[in-house]
This record gives sequence, structure tokens and C-alpha cells, in this order.
Amino acid sequence: MKFSILTYNILFNRARPTILELTKRYSPDVVCLQESEVKDEETEELEEIGYQLAGFSNSFIKFGRIFGLATYFKKNTLAFSSSTNFNLPRSFYETILLVLRGNNNPRSVLRTDFTIREKNLKISIYNIHLTLIGSNGSRLKQLKETLSDLTSDLKSSIIITGDFNYSYGRKKFEKLISEYGLQEATNSLFYTIEHRIFGFLRIKFKLDYILFKNLKHVETKRIQIRGSDHFPILSVFDA
Repeated sequence: MKFSILTYNILFNRARPTILELTKRYSPDVVCLQESEVKDEETEELEEIGYQLAGFSNSFIKFGRIFGLATYFKKNTLAFSSSTNFNLPRSFYETILLVLRGNNNPRSVLRTDFTIREKNLKISIYNIHLTLIGSNGSRLKQLKETLSDLTSDLKSSIIITGDFNYSYGRKKFEKLISEYGLQEATNSLFYTIEHRIFGFLRIKFKLDYILFKNLKHVETKRIQIRGSDHFPILSVFDA
């Protein structure tokens, strides 16, 4: 059977109005959002078309509002098992913010465990948002912390997705994910974020990734929709 997942950094909820459109058009089994709020009215809209909130992990307090990681799932294809989150090591910059402000939340990972109903297959989804300002060394340290949580069950399917903020120096990144038997579903994408300077100069980076294990990759695409500086990414697998 086909199994799909959509990941999207919605820029402090600015792109939230596009989520309903995306879920109706592509019908992903799992939706992983970064920089998201969880509002009752928005959750209710998704519930009306068959989605349920699996978990939320707050990461930022900005504009007096709480933003973080949110994972939704399609109730008729997945059975929810559990949801948990854990903190990641702070980068040097984040440590400085903690000293200066005293209330800087660490980056976190939101893990949700499901069973794919049709196949009775267990799958763990990791929704992550690694540090923005800092070295790749800081991001690799955070990724290692995430990977250390992976189940030892060799048959369990795993997806790790989100905003990695990792745009250059991929050799160490590729070596690390290979050590854990992970593959990259987004390796055909050259960029997932676009900035415009002076209204016409476009700067493109690849910051968003989908990693997987014990699934067969079918296709991945970048969805050209505006609302955030990131583009939503959709991957389809055979489970």
C-alpha cells in the first residue's frame, strides 16, 4: 500500500491557511509542521476531513505566542499509539540567548508512533527542527541525539523529517545517516526554501529533508505554493 507524508515549516503560522488546501489536494497520511501554533479552530477544520492531532512540542515563544512542532495523522489509515518529545543540545548561540534572556527553550524532537492499519505495520515519525544559527557541528550533534532514540526493532519503519537547517557540507551528514541505515527521500530536490532580495534576486537553499528506513521510496516532490519561505515537501512510500 502507498503511505505519504508532508513536511512544512509554516513560518510562525503564516502559511497555516494553506494546510487545509494541501491536505485536501494530496491527502497525506501524516502532516509534520514546524513553527506551528495549535489553535482549536484550525485543528477542528482538519478533524472535519479526517485528521487528528497526534502531538505538539513547543519550541519558540515569539510575538507573545507559542510555536513548535505539530504532527497530524489520517485516522482511517493510521492507529495512534503514542507521542513523546525530548530536548536537543543547545548550540552556542542558543546558550548565549539562554544567559541573556533566561527563557530560551531548547530545540526539541516530536516522536509519534503509529500502526498502519492495512498492513499492521509499526511506524515511528520524528518531526524535528534543528538550530538555525550555529555550525553544522551543532546540527550534527542534535541529529545524533535524535538518531540515538531510534528503535532497535529491525522491522520497524522510521521516518525523520522537518527543517534540518542543513544547507552545505553534506559529507558528514550523509555518513551519519548511513551509519543508522537511513536513506534520503529528498535527494532529488535541489532547494526547499527561496529568499528574494531586492524583489528579483532569488537565493535558494535546501533545508528540509525526509529520511526513511524499512520503506520503499516511490516519489518526492516540492510543492510550489506560497505562504512561507519554505516549500511543503511530499514523499510517497510503499509500506
